[in-house]
Amino acid sequence: MQPGFATPTERLSQMNDRQTTVIGNSRFATDNSEEITTNLQEELGGTGIESKPCIRTEISSFRQFSISRAKPVRNKYPAPKNSSMKQQEVKVQETDWVHRLVQYGYQNHSFTPEERTEGTVLLKMIEWPNPPNAEVPFRKSSDPSHTCFVILNSGKTFRVGDQLQVMLHMYDFEGNPKQYGGDYLQARIHTPELKASSTGTVIDNQNGSYYINFTLSWPGKVQMSVSLVHPSEGIKVLKRLREERPDRVYLKSAFKAGDVSETTVCNLFLPHTKPLCNFTDLRTGEPWFCYKPKKLPCSSRINHGVGGYVKDVLIGEERQFLQRRINIKKPILPCAAGYIIVEPSPRPTTDLGECVQGMPMVSPSGFYFKNQWMSTTCNIRHFVTPASITKCLHGKKVHLFGDSTIRQWFEYLTAYLPNLRMFDLGTHIKAGPLCALDMENNIMLEFCAHGPPIQFTTLSSQHLFYISNKLNEIKGGKDTVIGITLCAHFNTFPVEVYIRRLQYIRRSILQLLARNPDTVIVIKTANVREAIQDHIHNYNDWFSYQLDLLMRRIFAGINVAFVDAWEMTIAHNLPHNIHPPQIIIKNEVDVLLSYVCPS
Repeated sequence: MQPGFATPTERLSQMNDRQTTVIGNSRFATDNSEEITTNLQEELGGTGIESKPCIRTEISSFRQFSISRAKPVRNKYPAPKNSSMKQQEVKVQETDWVHRLVQYGYQNHSFTPEERTEGTVLLKMIEWPNPPNAEVPFRKSSDPSHTCFVILNSGKTFRVGDQLQVMLHMYDFEGNPKQYGGDYLQARIHTPELKASSTGTVIDNQNGSYYINFTLSWPGKVQMSVSLVHPSEGIKVLKRLREERPDRVYLKSAFKAGDVSETTVCNLFLPHTKPLCNFTDLRTGEPWFCYKPKKLPCSSRINHGVGGYVKDVLIGEERQFLQRRINIKKPILPCAAGYIIVEPSPRPTTDLGECVQGMPMVSPSGFYFKNQWMSTTCNIRHFVTPASITKCLHGKKVHLFGDSTIRQWFEYLTAYLPNLRMFDLGTHIKAGPLCALDMENNIMLEFCAHGPPIQFTTLSSQHLFYISNKLNEIKGGKDTVIGITLCAHFNTFPVEVYIRRLQYIRRSILQLLARNPDTVIVIKTANVREAIQDHIHNYNDWFSYQLDLLMRRIFAGINVAFVDAWEMTIAHNLPHNIHPPQIIIKNEVDVLLSYVCPS
């Protein structure tokens, strides 16, 4: 035990000065304080616990939040706490976000009244609370090593289909309980022997305490894992960078004519310190600018790629709030037992039915069992042979649009299907566009990267496609399959830009479905990623989580399907990676194909 670190029992005892206040409503409620008292006694040694004021205080809170005896509840994918999609609750002017877009270069955009209102509501939805004090010393910030979690009702008999709830209170580096929320946590349950796992839903009570809800989907010994992904003080830094320094990642283009070549900086918006080349897309109005070469015309641009990163964007103590292995993706240990035993359910299993487009997203959307993803809403087919995938895709044209995380689907299929052979387009294998053909089975597979701000190493300027434009060129029909994702490359850009891009894509999807309703359109959600110290302030799970919430909400309610890569990458036992290993990709492709060939 490190100096200054308390044992789990001492940690709970230190809560006796805190008055627990519950903000908001739990999704589950029951009155079982005696059962909770017994559980805490069992978990923490059994003697003298009932006399501790901290336990009495906690029980008053647990009574409102405990989920013992609650019937299984499947929730639609949650928005951040204390947010609302109700128009009457939006207090900011509807034109604010549109005005910001105009400042970013969106001069040629036509917004419908619904889109204007939607943007305002979406920004309200993802609002994140700041720490109450303007300046918080590092020692007063969230410390996962001083924090532990408790399984509520751990002594009861759990069965498959029941709900499980975990509670924790965040402490700072001085060992004091925090009085405000805003930390970003991730949680999962897992049984390594069964290669089974699932994610949990975190409830932030805005007072330093958190509840995490899990659905128990398999029998056996089920372990809990909880991690602090970003402390609230670090998220305040990330918000500042997103609002004040969207230029911290810049791109570049080369211009060439004859023997003369120049390279200039490019971005969504550039200071008018020198002449600009305006590469705004004529059809969508999506802006993009490069500084004009000194000797060459704008028309001589030949490529697009990553330029670099602005250094020294963090101020004062900010770097301390973004430390890998200290307060970024740091596990939180259990106060006592970190597992339960789950018994089989006495109730017969229910057939979920085929996977069809238009089904609402729920959380949890599924779970792994024996390394296979099982949906909570429909029957996922598992395509275990190349022949089964070839049969499903026979006569199909498959278009994959987005970033490298959906390019992995292209790479998996071309590696796994022996007759699906790459057609050389003369492009870089990592940048595309890419095409593969199976002439015998009439299968065409293509990948195209989404347009700027795509941050691939280098790709031809002739291959900068906007997804909405590509969708407008597709006839569609029952032989057409479309997969779409975009998130990772928007981490460093204003949220308004991402909202507008998705609105345009949705508009094109609706037009395509109006032309041919039988078209299969699948949205792949974001991936979680590894924490790389030098890039945490640019690319991280909190940025992606916010964008993922926006993606889900914008595409909700229309006739598309979802591959929930967010939960699939959090739930799996393998280390987080923006490019997950093949076992996860295989399961993502199985979900895709379950919508293409549901039976």
